[in-house]
Amino acid sequence: MSLSTTLFGTRSSLKRNLVINIILAYMSSIALASAILVYEFKESISSTIETALVREVQELATQIDPNKPDLGLDPQALRFRGSEGTYRYTIFGPDRRPRLGGESPEAITSQLASLQPGKAEMLNMPTGRVGMALRERVGQQDFYVLASTKAPGPDETGFLAFLNTFDEEYQWITVGIIAILLVALLTMRRALRPLASLSKQAHDIDITASSKRLKTDDIPDEIIPIIKAVNGAFDRLEQGYRSQRDFSSNVAHEVRTPLAVLQSSIELIQDPTLKADLKQDAHRLEQLFEQLIDLSRAEALGPDSFEPVNMTEIATSLAMELAPQTVRSGKALAVTGVEECQVMGHAGLLTIALDNLVRNALAYSPKGSEIEIELLCHPAGWKVYDQGPGVPDALRQTLFERFNRGAVSDQQMPGTGLGLAIVQSVAEAHGAHVSITDRPEGGSIFTFEFNG
Repeated sequence: MSLSTTLFGTRSSLKRNLVINIILAYMSSIALASAILVYEFKESISSTIETALVREVQELATQIDPNKPDLGLDPQALRFRGSEGTYRYTIFGPDRRPRLGGESPEAITSQLASLQPGKAEMLNMPTGRVGMALRERVGQQDFYVLASTKAPGPDETGFLAFLNTFDEEYQWITVGIIAILLVALLTMRRALRPLASLSKQAHDIDITASSKRLKTDDIPDEIIPIIKAVNGAFDRLEQGYRSQRDFSSNVAHEVRTPLAVLQSSIELIQDPTLKADLKQDAHRLEQLFEQLIDLSRAEALGPDSFEPVNMTEIATSLAMELAPQTVRSGKALAVTGVEECQVMGHAGLLTIALDNLVRNALAYSPKGSEIEIELLCHPAGWKVYDQGPGVPDALRQTLFERFNRGAVSDQQMPGTGLGLAIVQSVAEAHGAHVSITDRPEGGSIFTFEFNG
């Protein structure tokens, strides 16, 4: 799993979408705040320039003395020498002609006539500069004081200043972005924690714990309707499952009595061939219903009924029970592996599961062959080895389905098709798994192994 997937989830995950949306929201907020700051910065520059120019013209106006040469000012000063200074100053006489300074375009002088006495006002400068003029009465005459400076151009805009600030403070901005990302990740982790809890709860709901339901404690209100809908679906599934299980169990039990009557009636038949055939059919029918009962018991099994079970004892007891049948069929049955292994489970159903595996191996192994039960531990389980024709890959997954008897070498497997389904159900009830592999010297290996 890549680092990005670990941090942000998969491309279609809710976690990644939320993180991306949070980051986009933060970045949009930063962009909007930056635009506002640039605008305010530009306004601040304009306001600062205007305030500075007003202060300059007011100060210069207080220095005018009509009774002194050059109005009491130094015409050689930097501020009166044209473009050499940042600020340019021009003093116009009562006739609105320049007395000191270098600004004299008619566009300027024509605006001076509209100035109110004692009030500084902005002028439209034809040179692209920013100008502030003040009409001031000195003695009995009106003088016009003009101060101008360079207008803020593209190189001095607030946006450029913002970029300069960004260039100077990019380390802190990078730290801020990383901090935002970490906050987004932590926020998402906390926000999605209830979903992780729900996932674990849903994982724990199975056949052995079908009555469990998803809890709504500490769950966001927006998710609660989904949980209630899922719990409702679980209720309907459990009801259907129980109905199916009860039906199978009830049918199997109800058939026992008429089946016993049928077997008694068969014993009265005089024809030995017909009697043998009917007894075989009745036996298969009895076997079918016994297996249906076993299957219902396996599906109804829960951890509450588990107790310590000696796997070695089950294997050895079953081998002794099947020994006469094995000898009559010209085969051998051996128990190997560890000497002692215990698990928590249901002894009766585990015995039935192993019995089905061994009987299946006996049915397919040729005369003179040996069936081996190998005891496992860490993890616990059994391996049943046979020397039959093997199981094709295409059958290995479907062979444990109900009433699936499969076909090997164009011959349909004997039995009811429920034996391996019972093994599968017992395994699921115990948290175990069943698998089929090829035996190197020929035949198959059926493995019943507890998880962990």
